[in-house]
Amino acid sequence: MKQKIHPFTTVGALLCAFGLVAAFTWPVAAPILVALAYGLALLEFIKYTSRFQFGMLLVSGTVLGLLLDQTHSTLPVMTMVMVLTALATILRQAKMQVFTYVKYTWVEPVLIMLALSLYLFQVLQPGATWQSIALPIVPLMYAGMLVVLYVQDGVLLKRKASGGYRVQLGQKAPDFELPNQSGNSVRLSDYIGNHPVLLVFVRGDWCPGCHIMLRTYERNREHFLEKGIHVLGIGPDSVDVNKDMVERIGVGYELLSDSGQRTSQQYGVVYDNPMLEVGVDYTEGIPLPASFLVDIEGTIRYVSRPDRVGEFLDPALIFGVLDALPTVENQLWKAA
Repeated sequence: MKQKIHPFTTVGALLCAFGLVAAFTWPVAAPILVALAYGLALLEFIKYTSRFQFGMLLVSGTVLGLLLDQTHSTLPVMTMVMVLTALATILRQAKMQVFTYVKYTWVEPVLIMLALSLYLFQVLQPGATWQSIALPIVPLMYAGMLVVLYVQDGVLLKRKASGGYRVQLGQKAPDFELPNQSGNSVRLSDYIGNHPVLLVFVRGDWCPGCHIMLRTYERNREHFLEKGIHVLGIGPDSVDVNKDMVERIGVGYELLSDSGQRTSQQYGVVYDNPMLEVGVDYTEGIPLPASFLVDIEGTIRYVSRPDRVGEFLDPALIFGVLDALPTVENQLWKAA
C-alpha cells in the first residue's frame, strides 16, 4: 500500500526552497519562510513519521540557522541551535530500533539543554535581531515538550514492564473478537487450527513509534507469509482512525480496534500515564508496545520481553521461532 502525500510537509519543502532563493533577493523574508516551513513539518510530526518528514525538519532547521547566522560574523551559533533542536525532536523516532521508548533517555535532554544554552548566549549578545530571538522559539518549545514526554513516559514504561505481561510463553492465547479497519469482525479463534497469528499491540495513531513499528512488520510480511503467519495489529483507536492510519502510513495487514481496551487488559499490556492520557483521551490507560506469536494450536510461542520495551520493534527476533515452527501443512496435519 502506498503512503499518502504529506500535504503540510510538502508545502513546507517548497517554502524552504523559496526561502533559499529569497535569501539573495529578500533576506528579511527568507528566514520567516523557512521557519514557517519547519512549523508546517511539525504539524505532521506524529501523523506520518517518515524519512521525508524527518529530513525536512533537519534540513529546514539547518537552513533557518544558517540564515539567522548571516547577520553575525561570529561562530554559526544559531545553526547549532537549530540542528540540536531538530535532532532532539526527531532522533528517537528516526532511530526507534536503537533508542526504543526507554533506552538512552539522557540523549534528548542533553541536546535540548545545549540548544537552549546556545540560544540564550546568542540572543543576549548586543545586536541580536528580532528574527534570531523569535523564530527559534516554537521549535525549541516543541522539542522541549517532547523531551519531557520521552523521559517521563520512559520511566513509566520501565516500571510497568518490570512486572511482566499477564499472558506468558506456553499459555493458551485468550480469545477475542474485534472489528478491523473495514468494520468487519475478526476473532482469534477463527485462525486457530488454520494459521499461526502474530499479535502486535500498538499504542495508537498518536504514537510515532507505532507507525515505524507497523511499517517494520509490513516490510517483513513476506517472511511471515512463508510460514502462513497472519499479522494482526491491535490498537485503542476507533475503526475510522485505524482505517485512515493504515492507508496513510502504508500497511497491508489488518489493524483491529480495541477501543474499550478489553483485549489489551486480557493480555496485560496496559499501563497508566496521566500526561499522555489527557492528550489522547484513553481513560482505560495506554497499551504497552508488545507482540505475541500464537501457533496454529493457539499456544503462545513468542512474547516480546517486557523488560526490554521496544523488542517488539525487531521482527528478526521472532524469525528464529518462526524457523522452528513446522510448515502450515504440517501444523494442520498435527492439529487434525
